[in-house]
Amino acid sequence: MTLQELVAAKAGERAIQAYIKDHLHLLGDACTPSSIAGEYIAFSQFPIMDGKPDFVVFTSRSRMEVVIVEIKGADFDFITAEGRVHADVNEAAQQVRERFGHIIRNYEFFRRKFHEMRALVEGGDQIYSSLLGPKKYLEVDPNKEVWLKGMVIAGRSSKNAQESRIRHELEMENPRISYDTWDGWIKNNGYYAEELRTNFPTETE
Repeated sequence: MTLQELVAAKAGERAIQAYIKDHLHLLGDACTPSSIAGEYIAFSQFPIMDGKPDFVVFTSRSRMEVVIVEIKGADFDFITAEGRVHADVNEAAQQVRERFGHIIRNYEFFRRKFHEMRALVEGGDQIYSSLLGPKKYLEVDPNKEVWLKGMVIAGRSSKNAQESRIRHELEMENPRISYDTWDGWIKNNGYYAEELRTNFPTETE
């Protein structure tokens, strides 16, 4: 099944997570600015202290961006019948905030670790199911700071105007974390990236 078919079938978290793990290029493409397309490293279950985010993506130039991605299933609506954010969305956001907290409290350790992992993957190692983007190298400076971002993808779209307002409020509260439903994410990122991968495979495929 494609990601679109899984979402249409209201697949749960485990099924979608397994699909994304086998198609890490979707997250790599989505997290990487179009001006530097292909410059990313995507990981599955990258350990951060006592937890493991669903996925982590390294990207950007000069100052490396570390994007922590938490996903939930497509078996619920982002906004409940009562007009509230679904509990699973809040749980995913809390997981991202906890990862941020672990990193910030041990910042220099993680800054060095992130760059060590980047260098190993660029050198040919595969770590935490890593996928190195087609450019094969990130033009980032290991002596500079890293910038943390978060991405939450969860649920289905049902009340577009209300959902858009609530997502805006959530992102205003913490600008480092973006929120998307699976419908919106596929429309804005997934479908396009998947089609590119299918029709224009990289040299290593």
